[in-house]
Amino acid sequence: MARRRSEGWYSKPISGRLEESVGRRSLKIDVGSVNPQLDVLRIKIVLLGTKPPIWRRVLVPAEFTLAQFHDVVQAAMGWEDCHLHQFCIGKQRFGVPDPNERFLGGSLTLNEKNTRLANLLNTVGAKATYIYDLGDSWEHTLSVEKILPAELDVPYPLCIEGKLAAPREDCGGIPGFYHMLVALADPNHEDHEHMRDWIDSFDPEVFSIVAVNKKLRKIFRAPRKPNSAGAAKWKAIMAKPNMDDLRAAVEVLQAAFDPFPSKERQRIRPGQEVPLELSDRERELILEHAFADEALLGRLRVAPASNQRAVFHFTLDDLDDLAGCVAAEANHAKDKKLRKEWDRVFARIGDVLDSYVALDD
Repeated sequence: MARRRSEGWYSKPISGRLEESVGRRSLKIDVGSVNPQLDVLRIKIVLLGTKPPIWRRVLVPAEFTLAQFHDVVQAAMGWEDCHLHQFCIGKQRFGVPDPNERFLGGSLTLNEKNTRLANLLNTVGAKATYIYDLGDSWEHTLSVEKILPAELDVPYPLCIEGKLAAPREDCGGIPGFYHMLVALADPNHEDHEHMRDWIDSFDPEVFSIVAVNKKLRKIFRAPRKPNSAGAAKWKAIMAKPNMDDLRAAVEVLQAAFDPFPSKERQRIRPGQEVPLELSDRERELILEHAFADEALLGRLRVAPASNQRAVFHFTLDDLDDLAGCVAAEANHAKDKKLRKEWDRVFARIGDVLDSYVALDD
């Protein structure tokens, strides 16, 4: 099931120097001019070694932890989060600590769950490196381009731009990726048939920002954003020339920030199936082109009677898998019209997923 976002990204502001506890260690951090409660970072993600560059531009709350930002990078690039990863900032590594590291010598990996973007990437021009899959070694540069005030009606995080499709998982890193492209483009290449059998279809030119943001919405299903009354009250307080107690102002702000309304979801038993209605065209599209397990496709092969709606039943886990297959097709569709069709199917599945929650979630 999709991971749940933590209870929002508004908390007490911090400024100047502070110490952030990371396990048994303490890291000196400077927050710069970032206000974690009200600012978002515009960050450009570039996959190193690609020509022309494969990149994404995202808006991320400054208070996000590196663990949350890891989820953003995975969704934006189209990775499947099935390998190890780490962030490198200066000489320090952040990620999921290995308890055996302290016996191996060298620098320890600091816990990414305990470190916020506002603590590390807090000035325009700040950079970090994100490495995914320590075997294939997909290395990304992360660059803060702008620090912006959060807008009331924007559900962060948000991908706002990008170019080119990301490589497929486990293709052998940058050398393997370009070998794959050459083999796919040349029917006479000795690896052409093998590559076609492996990935079926792949267009390196195609990037679907709609699919990325649908995935981000699914991962971060319960975002918080300020209501207009709270924002107005905050601005009024901040406009006072002699404000002696900033803490009081922050408390007012936090009291005024409410979770934005979300659709009430029906609670169901784990493993219970839910209905997914598809048009004939959507059903045919999935059956003919989606690279999905037969266990998922099999139930779509039974066509409904001419006088019946095309309603099929899946568990939430099955719908998660089907949504991933559809998103992959949207990401690699060559034709714009076809891509829009895939995006509509993805949105339809997403609406169903947003309508239910398993009792053990």
